[in-house]
Amino acid sequence: MPNIHMTPWTKEHFEKTVSLYIAVFSAEPWNDILTDTQISDYLTALIQMNTFLGYSLIKEDTNELVGYAIGFVKPWYQGTEYVIDTLLIAPEHQGKGTGSSFIKMIEEDLRQKAIPTILLDTETNMPAVEFYAKNGFQPIPDNVTLYRSIE
Repeated sequence: MPNIHMTPWTKEHFEKTVSLYIAVFSAEPWNDILTDTQISDYLTALIQMNTFLGYSLIKEDTNELVGYAIGFVKPWYQGTEYVIDTLLIAPEHQGKGTGSSFIKMIEEDLRQKAIPTILLDTETNMPAVEFYAKNGFQPIPDNVTLYRSIE
C-alpha cells in the first residue's frame, strides 16, 4: 500500500475517528442514525480501558485517517486475544485492498506482541462478512452471540 502506513491509535486521532465512524456507519448498508456525542462517549469509554489497543491507518502525504481498528486485549485460557470492536476503512479507500493490507499489518504487530488470536463480530447480512472470510476469519463452530436488554 503505497503512501499509507499503520500507527498505534492515539488521542490525536480522536476527532477524526469520531467523524469517520459517523461517515461510514451512517451510509449504506448500515444507515445508522448517530451523533457526535454517542460516538465520542463510546470511544472515550473504550480508550479508558486498561487493555485498549487501537491502530490507525494514515495516508502519508495528507496525514488523512484512512481507517482504524479499535478494541481491547483480553486473557483467555487458550491464550491472549485481541477483540476488535470496530474496524473500518473510509469509503473512498474500500475495494482497493486497503482493508486486507491493514489486517495483515495488525496481524504482524500482534505477532510481535505474542497475541495469537483476533476476535470480532459483524452482522451476518452485511458485506463485511465476505471481507472477513476473504481475510481468513471464520465463524466459531457452535458459538452464538446473545443479547438481553435489562432496561
